[in-house]
Amino acid sequence: MPGPRSPTSWPLLLLAAAALSACVPTAVTERLAGPAAQAVERAAYETYHRMELGRLRLGTYTTNVLVDVELPRGARVTVEAFTGDDYRLRLDSDFVEGIAWHVTPRGVRRVILR
Repeated sequence: MPGPRSPTSWPLLLLAAAALSACVPTAVTERLAGPAAQAVERAAYETYHRMELGRLRLGTYTTNVLVDVELPRGARVTVEAFTGDDYRLRLDSDFVEGIAWHVTPRGVRRVILR
């Protein structure tokens, strides 16, 4: 039966963990730089601005203003929370794995999914 790890193996484990964790931000950055991610992000900002314009015109938030938003192929909008004075929408895409955009009255926020 092997005993506890020797103190000399810890630096090796830490080095391996650091090397693996360095790959994660690069992979996310590469996905965000792609045309599919950029198209979904543009749609998220358009969604935010349409929601704000709808509130200015009608006095309350409504998803009716999103009827004409052109989503990129594979993208979808999900209403996660909604009242007349607050909302949270989620935009994601089949072509942008592991990333979504939350749209709220406070703006657009990119979210890394687990």
